[in-house]
Order: sequence, then C-alpha cells, then structure tokens
Amino acid sequence: MEKKPFPCSMCEKRFPEKGLLMIHERVHTGEKPFPCTFCEKRFASQGELRLHRRTHTGERPYHCSICLKSFSRHWHLKTHLEAMHCEVVAGFVRKKFPCSDCEKSCNSAAELRDHQRTHTGERPYQCSFCDKRFALSGTLVRHERLHTGITPYHCTDCGKTFAQQWTLTTHMRTHTGEKPYSCTQCDKSFVAPGELRRHTRIHTGEKPYTCADCGRHFSLLKGHQKVHTGEKPFSCPDCGKSFAHSGAMNRHRLTHTGERPYHCSVCDRSFNQSGRLREHEKIHYGEKFDCPECDKSFTRASSLKNHFRLHTGERPYGCDICGRGFSRSLLGQKKHKKNSTQNIHPYEREKYYNLQLKSLHGLKEI
Repeated sequence: MEKKPFPCSMCEKRFPEKGLLMIHERVHTGEKPFPCTFCEKRFASQGELRLHRRTHTGERPYHCSICLKSFSRHWHLKTHLEAMHCEVVAGFVRKKFPCSDCEKSCNSAAELRDHQRTHTGERPYQCSFCDKRFALSGTLVRHERLHTGITPYHCTDCGKTFAQQWTLTTHMRTHTGEKPYSCTQCDKSFVAPGELRRHTRIHTGEKPYTCADCGRHFSLLKGHQKVHTGEKPFSCPDCGKSFAHSGAMNRHRLTHTGERPYHCSVCDRSFNQSGRLREHEKIHYGEKFDCPECDKSFTRASSLKNHFRLHTGERPYGCDICGRGFSRSLLGQKKHKKNSTQNIHPYEREKYYNLQLKSLHGLKEI
C-alpha cells in the first residue's frame, strides 16, 4: 500500500493525509483562511497561526529542564540543548555549522542562515505597518509591537507590561535591586549591559559614531539623527504629543499618571526620571565634578562644562539679532534678546517678534 496516496495536482509532491495536501495546496493558491486576532496577518494553517500568536501572547510552552529557559517552538528548545547542554544531555552531539565568509561557527543551520545575512545585507522581513526591513524574524516581531502597542510580558510585582522579554528582565531588577554589570574603572554597577557600555565611554571618551549631516561625533548616533530628520514616531496615547524616542514618551506619560518610580535609597524622595534620581543621590554620596582651573565643584557634568567656558572664553551660542556670543544656550540669550529688542527700531522689533511667533507655530513667512 502506498504510504503517500494524496498527490498534489500542481507539483510532484505527495502526502500521507488529505488534510496535509489541502494545507500544501494553499502554497499554490495563496489562500490564507486563518486570520490573527491581534494583527492583520493571515495564515494557511491553524498550526502556523498558533505559532504566530505566541509572538503576541509571549507564550513559551517548551522549557529547558536544566537552565529553566523557555521557548516558543520545540526546535528552538532542541537547538538550545544541542548548543548549551550537549555535555549533560544523552544523545546530543554538538554539530557545528561553519560560515564560508568568516571564521564563525553556528549551532544550527537556521542560526547560520541568520548569521550569513550580516555578510549579504539581506533583510527579507518587512514591517507590515512601515517600510522598515529586518534580517531576523524575531527583530521584526519586536519592532511591530511598537506599532500595535502589544505588550505580552507582565511584571508580577507592579503590573507593568513590556513588549520584549529582556526589557521585563531588566525592569525586574528595579524591584530586586540587582545590578549585575559592573564598571571596571569605577564602583558603579548597572542593570543592563547596554547601560554599562554607554557609561564606559565616559571614562574612555570614545565617540565612535559620526553624523553624516553635521559632522559631529557621538557615543550614540541614532537618537541625534532625528534632530535632522524631525522624525517623532512615538505618540503619547493620553494626549497625542509626539516624541523622537520611546524613552522620552514614557517619561512624558508619567506627567499624566503622577507616578515617581525612582526612589532614593538614602532618603524618602522619589523622582519620575532615573537621571534626576542619579543627580539627587550625588548630594548624599558627595560625588562631584571638579574644575581643573579653579577650586569649584559641581554635581553635574553639564554644569562643569558651562562653568569651564568662563576660563576658556568660549561663547558657542550667538544672538541672531546682534551676533553677540554666549556661553549658555538659553538663559543669557533670553535676557539679552529682551534688552536688544527694546533698543532697536520699532519696525525691526515688530518684524523680530513676528518671526519669533511664526517659528513657535511652525509657520512659513509669507
């Protein structure tokens, strides 16, 4: 008796069950009768839909019994066991998949395929909401949550929800106080490796990224580029205000809730931004930035920078009315402009104020 009695009428493939043949035929017809209730995607089979739904719900039903990691797909667990625990799991032999373009070896054919895109530049996964493309399907899933607002990972301590597992893990450390990433050059510790990398550049002075628009150098470039593009993709769901960065939007939302989640470990004060908490704690710990030219000290690096211009004479901020220079961007200029406009011809003063009004409202000069 033939083991695969159901042939496809459009290609040479055969199947042991009629249901499998029907699913396969949808490859040819393009039919996708199973819609996702979370997004607009559709699928050819219930199995594909079930796997996809886990990207929204965060469900990870396959658990490693050795290190307690969880996975959304069985083959992800199998690959994990082969890569990380082959010495203790009977029957697993670690097989390596070498890259033909570099010296890296991967733990699976799928991992190798993903890695090779770093050489080819291929980005086969396109966002269904915008024109961005990604090399990895997981990166696409995480990106699309920015559009859908789906946050499947829940904090059991405070109820906050997150779009990614690692952001939940990092957030949980705000409850436990754990800071596993320590700086080798000072006594500071951090909850996430990215925070440590950014902090280390304070010591090294490294600014590896150059802006192609203005030529300035940065330790982080992506956020600065939005100054030139004017892009503000993150909107507050409470008032509609738009922001260039998700962090700025999240900090803004605290103005609606009144929440102050950052608590001083020394006194009972709390803050709505982690940066403000850090500045406040310097009062307790006595951390200061000393001026190399005089005996003054400051709790903020920016304050020291502004002060140091008194020694160097640097005045990088110019008045657009008379050309006079200032060491600070706002405070000195505001007072000066008020005085300047009082001493110019009434017609020029009116023209100046009109220009200021138009710039405030984003209007073009007629």
